[in-house]
Amino acid sequence: MLKDTKANKIFLIILVVLLALGFTVSRGWTIRSRDSRTNQSIDFATTDSLKVSTISNDIVIEVDNAAKGASVSIGKNESDVLSVSKTGRSLNVDVKPKKAWYFRFFSYSPSALVITLPASRLDGLELSSISGDIRILHPIQGSTLVARSTSGEIDFLTLTADQSIKLSSISGSINGSEVAGKRSVELMSTSGSIEVQSVEAQDANLKSISSSIEAEVEILDGGSLNAASTSGSVQIDLKQSSNLKIQASSTSGQIVFNDKDMGKSAAFETGSARNKVNLSTVSGSIKLWY
Repeated sequence: MLKDTKANKIFLIILVVLLALGFTVSRGWTIRSRDSRTNQSIDFATTDSLKVSTISNDIVIEVDNAAKGASVSIGKNESDVLSVSKTGRSLNVDVKPKKAWYFRFFSYSPSALVITLPASRLDGLELSSISGDIRILHPIQGSTLVARSTSGEIDFLTLTADQSIKLSSISGSINGSEVAGKRSVELMSTSGSIEVQSVEAQDANLKSISSSIEAEVEILDGGSLNAASTSGSVQIDLKQSSNLKIQASSTSGQIVFNDKDMGKSAAFETGSARNKVNLSTVSGSIKLWY
């Protein structure tokens, strides 16, 4: 898929359309259902951080450059308890079910938590949900960006960090257009796939246990890439990177460099070999373009 430019464009178009639909739906929740939703406004500046935690609610992050502050919107549901607090430069948003939530197990339908920021820039972002999806509908920039979900998906357009980006899901997939961290980028999934159009970092770490990894990676000078999967395939495009020292290994899968079969293990160097690349899988295949 990564080598096929047409396929890349199709993937990007589909991702943008899906996130655009998510944006339309989220705006619809806010505009058409104001009477059935709880809305709060909070002062928020580009030097502030945002931390969000939910159990089963989806988390939707959007940006409205015309807004004077941040807003938090969630459906009025007697099973949900919303807590919003601002301490110093940290905005904390927490949604939990009431203690008696199990009595409403069959009727409980968690509402999406929609948070609108006044700008795409903030200091830090930390999002976590157990069974809800995480959708970041606009490009976001920060010092550190973190998103984790247990069984939900993580979808985003563009994430840029001055330091590090960490995205993780146990059984959900991680899908995005661009992710760039000057220091490090970590994309981790247990049984969900990782598919990112562009990854840029000094140190990139991509890992999945039982699903596939697909990404185009640019390693900053003096950096490294580690991409590993146990039973899923690993497909990496390193054409934007140089000075590579590449090592790849697979127990029972095929290794292919630039469409050439390399057997079960392979090593190759380009330029000064300053940037280390380690690719590994147990039963999946490895495909690399450089």
